[in-house]
Amino acid sequence: MINRLVILGALMFLASCATRQDAPSDAAPQVVEQSGQKTDSVAETQIVTPGMLAAEKLASTEPSVYFDYDRFEVKEQFALTIEVFAEYMRAIPGSRLRIEGNCDERGTIEYNLALGQRRADAVKAALVAMGIDSDRIETISYGEERPRNSISSEAGFSVNRRADLISR
Repeated sequence: MINRLVILGALMFLASCATRQDAPSDAAPQVVEQSGQKTDSVAETQIVTPGMLAAEKLASTEPSVYFDYDRFEVKEQFALTIEVFAEYMRAIPGSRLRIEGNCDERGTIEYNLALGQRRADAVKAALVAMGIDSDRIETISYGEERPRNSISSEAGFSVNRRADLISR
């Protein structure tokens, strides 16, 4: 969470310093010029890299994939989330990812740990299918131990059935 705040802060600072121009993720870095408030004729330059663009997109993406009750299949509606993380990992070759599988409170501790692991592994498999090296992705299950919502209702349970993606 702190990493995302630092990245977001840095990106907001960069956005206030230069005009961003979108570039394809495989393009070379761009030089963006902006006339500063200086009295001389020297223009300030800022290099915008594909990694910076990917980090900006990552910072604005919900870092969780949610699951149906007692299921671990990744739903189509989370394809964009997974694609954003894959794009980030392709743009920043040294990046790593930790996927934390979670469950609601229903079921035994052992069952929920196993289900949480299957959820994390399913998200990892989706990233690997997009070309990300599996050695760069760590998975872990917390079962029901890290609920996001403690209300015992379907609304509360639904936010606890998730896999959280944490870039490192």
